[in-house]
Amino acid sequence: MSIIAFRAGAHEAFGVPSAVLGAGYFGFGALALESGFSLWLALLSTATIWALPGQLALVELHTIGASALVIVPAVMLTSARFLPMTMALMPVIRDRRHSRYQLYPAVHLLAMTGWAAAMRRCPELPLPQRLPYFVGFALVNWLVCLACTIFGYWVSGSLPHSVKLGLVFLTPVYFILILSGDVRHRLMILALAGGALAGPLIHLWTPQWSVLLGGFVGGSMAYLVYCLIRRHV
Repeated sequence: MSIIAFRAGAHEAFGVPSAVLGAGYFGFGALALESGFSLWLALLSTATIWALPGQLALVELHTIGASALVIVPAVMLTSARFLPMTMALMPVIRDRRHSRYQLYPAVHLLAMTGWAAAMRRCPELPLPQRLPYFVGFALVNWLVCLACTIFGYWVSGSLPHSVKLGLVFLTPVYFILILSGDVRHRLMILALAGGALAGPLIHLWTPQWSVLLGGFVGGSMAYLVYCLIRRHV
């Protein structure tokens, strides 16, 4: 049954999820070459970081000559969102029969696309099938991103700079669409609305921290409103 769930996750990853992620990493590969990154560094960043915001911060800071003492904390901060995502996903997919050595590699495969798919599909699956499904889905996405990083690096010279940037920012647009298409709960609607309101307002105040603070403030406000609604219903 685990093999069947793994194959089901891998099958669902092929198509739009992998195509959109692949397009983003195609653009990243092209930008990496333009920024003076070697192919191996670009590929290593995809294999280990596997988060476009962090990788873009890495490339930008490397381009201006920042030291590792600046680059490492900056990349870590851009990936802070994975902590609450992991905390939300683990109770859904964890089975007592899974050892820590099965869970730790799976955590590295966590990304927004795989997280959204798992949070949507895994509650419908028997508990032993949830982790294999997630690993199958996420592993396909990871491998596609590695391949597209290489391909984008190779064909970088044939793409205008605006197209490279457009491909990179196609992925966040897709994230918004898949989250908006799965607003089955009131809290999810409030969270999306809170982030949409808080993000631009905080950007006017502090652009550098707008993503982190926008998510924190918008999500906190959404949760407080949700608690008030539940209390009075």
